[in-house]
Amino acid sequence: MSRVPGIAGVAVLCAVLAAPGLAQQSSQTAAVPDFDVEGLGFTSCQCPAYGCPCRSNGHPTHGTCEAADFAYIRKGHFGNVRLDGVRFVTVGNLVDANGEEIYGTLYIDQSASPEQQQAIRSLINALAGPWYTHNPRVVSVPIRFHESSDHTIYWVEIPGVLTQLSVLKRDASGQPASTVAAMDPWGNTIHYADNIVFRYSDGEHHWDLSGRQSNLKFFHTTRQMYENGELLILHGDMSGTWTAKQKELLKKQNLSPQ
Repeated sequence: MSRVPGIAGVAVLCAVLAAPGLAQQSSQTAAVPDFDVEGLGFTSCQCPAYGCPCRSNGHPTHGTCEAADFAYIRKGHFGNVRLDGVRFVTVGNLVDANGEEIYGTLYIDQSASPEQQQAIRSLINALAGPWYTHNPRVVSVPIRFHESSDHTIYWVEIPGVLTQLSVLKRDASGQPASTVAAMDPWGNTIHYADNIVFRYSDGEHHWDLSGRQSNLKFFHTTRQMYENGELLILHGDMSGTWTAKQKELLKKQNLSPQ
């Protein structure tokens, strides 16, 4: 597996280049086409259950973050390419204070057309900002995804490579029982879930992190949100506490910090 930036890892590591980063991001945003995507994100990682410091502008609990970051775009577009139904997942050490330790593979479902695959790669570049400077290892594979009819059980599988199974608890009103503000490429909130199975095996990397942290997010992410700096992840520095700009966003969007 190539040691290249993953989606979440590169975005969080904006701390390394925080000063010039926002100016560079503004330039990059102007260069990408309009995009508007709605869907579901599903992440599992090695952090303890219901705890993930990098989501609140800190360092990973273990120093590294072996994780799988899945996304299913229910509907949307990047430029003139429709992305309805496209599934993809990035797996690797996706968040690390030491950029040299970050690696990841981007798996895209084999049903995606060549145009959709290129659009996904370009979308990830746009979401990750100017720090996504390497070409990731990209693999076309069958990705199976299931969401139960009551929207509580979520399952992702790449046969022989990856299995993720998590259960999202909901309260009496049907809302997710554990929702927190978070730095995430797709939005500003995540819903913690019970990690039932999280296994990965590809090349030299093998792990079973079942029972650790898992979260879901239901997103509607647009180019305008990035252009206007409306996402917490754009203003992180991994200092261990929310930055002043992040606190402004939390207040403006009526979000309670972890």
